[in-house]
Amino acid sequence: MTRRFKVPAIALTLSAIALVAMLPPRTLHTAAPPASTVRGAFHIHSNRSDGSGTVAEIAAAAAAAGLHFIILTDHGDGTRAPDPPTYHSGVLVIDGVEISTTGGHYATFGLPASPYPLAGTPHDVIEDVHRLGGFGFAAHPGSPRPSLSWQDWSAPIDGLEWINSDSEWRDEARLPLARALATYLFRAPQSMATLLDRPAAVMARWDELAATRPVVGIAAADAHARLGFRQRTDPDVSKLHLPLPGYESSFRAFTNHVVLDRPLNKDAASDAGDVLSAIRAGRLYSVIDALATPGALSFSASNGAATARMGDTLAPTGNIVLRATASAPPGTALVLFKNGQRIHEVVDRPLEANGGSDAAVYRIEAYVPGVPSVPWLVSNPIYATVAKARSIAPLPPPSSRIPVRTAEAATESGPNDISRIEVGAIETSESRTFAGDPAIRWSYALAPGLPTGQFAAVPIPVSPGLEAFERVQFRVTSPQPLRAWVQLRAAVGNTERWGATFYADSNPRLVDIPFTKFLPIGVTSSAAPPLNRVEFLLFVVDTLNTLPGSKGSMTITEVGFVR
Repeated sequence: MTRRFKVPAIALTLSAIALVAMLPPRTLHTAAPPASTVRGAFHIHSNRSDGSGTVAEIAAAAAAAGLHFIILTDHGDGTRAPDPPTYHSGVLVIDGVEISTTGGHYATFGLPASPYPLAGTPHDVIEDVHRLGGFGFAAHPGSPRPSLSWQDWSAPIDGLEWINSDSEWRDEARLPLARALATYLFRAPQSMATLLDRPAAVMARWDELAATRPVVGIAAADAHARLGFRQRTDPDVSKLHLPLPGYESSFRAFTNHVVLDRPLNKDAASDAGDVLSAIRAGRLYSVIDALATPGALSFSASNGAATARMGDTLAPTGNIVLRATASAPPGTALVLFKNGQRIHEVVDRPLEANGGSDAAVYRIEAYVPGVPSVPWLVSNPIYATVAKARSIAPLPPPSSRIPVRTAEAATESGPNDISRIEVGAIETSESRTFAGDPAIRWSYALAPGLPTGQFAAVPIPVSPGLEAFERVQFRVTSPQPLRAWVQLRAAVGNTERWGATFYADSNPRLVDIPFTKFLPIGVTSSAAPPLNRVEFLLFVVDTLNTLPGSKGSMTITEVGFVR
């Protein structure tokens, strides 16, 4: 061999040796869980939004990865009716939706088609999701991108994504990313796992929230099979992209194991109901399958009189004894967490520990030796506390009130929109006449087409002295369910607005909104409305929660400012 050919040959040999040295370890294998524990992936995007595959192609990839179910969460506003549960390639396919809020994305399931677009603050969206019977998770809460990370931890989220595949690679340095790309073609799931870390801040937030109420943790594939270039929007709609990481590779990286009371029976509707009910109840644990698969966990707690499993609440009437066993690789450590703190750890044997008799929240994490710092297995909590119903404290009754000048109400609308009102004594369906302040019967219609700023509004003049009051009250009914704005418009600059949205339907309801809930609309000179400069109270319908081409009406009565 001439020298000219020896140099490339040596270079290729050295490159091959270097690549082999960089390859992540092969996946370890363990005993399988019982047939009533099913493996699946959550938070998946198809080509209906910003994914690259069809639903059938995604299901086929899930079947190849050995999954039993998948939950799709294409981006949307909830107005599209979800596809009914079905089996594709032997995999149960459940359709959900990822909704954008002002405080982050909320990945939901169990929703019917919403009668209006779900959007706005996390509190408003979650209120609507719950009203419609749905359940949701704060999506990619640990993302380094502000437009993706969850911002409003005061919102009553049902759960959170304790790990999200998309978030995990975004905070990596270039060298680990380059190494993962170099080895991806040879060991894709394992290469993806090298980019995983224990998301300490998200785990701490989960523990903090779980101390106040049950909060379900789930592992999110956030699978798109679509690596875009120069991403400028969320979701990414750029045309130039690569189908990476692939759906099958994502499904082999990590999964959720849902513990059912019975195996799946291949009736899609029945099976979907069982899977979603178990997830709502917190009966699941997550496994990083790229490290070891399939894995299995049993985790329970006893107070001497009763036994609880993941997601359950157990009264701390005596010492709480925690037990956990896992089908795991040799050297695996089981770690018991109490209120977010490690309190007990065992290696290669079952865990049993006395947690004490105080109220606490317990979780299990398992770690495989010699692998990244990400826990191989994460359980959902057991809550050793007194079960409490979720409640919202009512606002105090008003000590004083001034009516709004509804007799002077007017209308505003976009150039092709309609806003009409009748002001005066209005007879309701109960055949009674509202006394006191004139009532407003408002009808509106937004122009059809794309959202281009369509709106209809009812401005009502505000008398001076608003700063002496704390909130606005009114009663409202509407023939159809809707969400609309109540806004304050101030004489600041070229006028500025602050607002909050409210829900209305055919049931008369009292709406009571503190001024502290009014948030800036657009750019304002202050975060809170300057009450001493407010000139108008407005009721507004626009394309935030109303589709173009929609029309409707509402009756608004007893409008006043109170303290």
